[in-house]
Amino acid sequence: MIKVIFLTLVTWSSPGAANATVDSLRMETVGGKQFIIHQIDEKETLYAISRRYGVPITSILEHNPTADGGLAVGQLLKVPYVPKTKPVVTGGDKIHKVAAKETLFSISRLYDVSVDEIKSWNNLKDNALNLGQELVIKKKSTALTTTLPAMQSIKGAHTVAAKETLYSIARQYNISVQQLREWNSLTADEVKIGQSLFVAQPMYQKPDEIKTQPEVVVKPEVKETPIVTVVKPEVKTQPEIKTNPEVKETTIRISEAVTGSDEVKEGGLAELIEGTDGNRKYLALHRTAKVGTILKVRNELNNREVFVRVAGSLPNVGANTNVVIKISKSAYDRLGAIDPRFRVEVTYYK
Repeated sequence: MIKVIFLTLVTWSSPGAANATVDSLRMETVGGKQFIIHQIDEKETLYAISRRYGVPITSILEHNPTADGGLAVGQLLKVPYVPKTKPVVTGGDKIHKVAAKETLFSISRLYDVSVDEIKSWNNLKDNALNLGQELVIKKKSTALTTTLPAMQSIKGAHTVAAKETLYSIARQYNISVQQLREWNSLTADEVKIGQSLFVAQPMYQKPDEIKTQPEVVVKPEVKETPIVTVVKPEVKTQPEIKTNPEVKETTIRISEAVTGSDEVKEGGLAELIEGTDGNRKYLALHRTAKVGTILKVRNELNNREVFVRVAGSLPNVGANTNVVIKISKSAYDRLGAIDPRFRVEVTYYK
């Protein structure tokens, strides 16, 4: 009995066992890997053992396949030994200790950094984290992340704040998302906190470099007025003037009045035509106007207007009951719309 106790003490004195939990039986090396041999106590679970040793449950099951079916009191488990090494921290950096249910994404949101930055700072090859793992969080750089030329003045520039998007910024300055993309050379809708954006045409950009869609000017169709011709008798300039008493002035009269085209105005809800993101034409679907008709659409929220061409009939289905017109993405952006449905006034001529 004395020999057994002596051997147990010798085993605990091995290097690497210093960091093992005190209620572990011993340390073993299998295939070049170190394992903590843990004996199951009453009411212990895989989750509790995982938290105790800071090892994922999947790693425990990988080396103990039978544990998936349940644990028995006195059962021995091989728990992979993960030595804890504290990362070197420079001035201004922080150390975050991973808690239960935390992920790289939730930690990145907590410190206002990106997932890729955390992985780079800690030499992580994937997104897997261990309970109790310590992560280096570096101090956020104060430099602007934008690569645009220096701002000419504080006027016309906006610094992105938390939870802001291109759509909310465009709405704030009453401009379109497309204008924000063009003025800031953006290829995607993602923006970063602290990023500076032009919210007016930047001074460094020449007017001919701004891509704008020419507005279509629509005039009502006007019927031509018949020409009224007056026929007068021929007058000779000779001294002796001979006139024919039977010749009288003849006038062509217009038998009916000339009327202009009928203007139609209607108000209601407008909606985006799905699948027109890549189409730069100003198109519309309307219930009564003929295909090819030009309509003027005015956003009642900001009074912005756009001219669109009817490309088809608006289906008379339940979903379109309160919708008077559907417009393409280019027209939607031109109107500065931000909601799926918004009130408009539609004007056209029959």
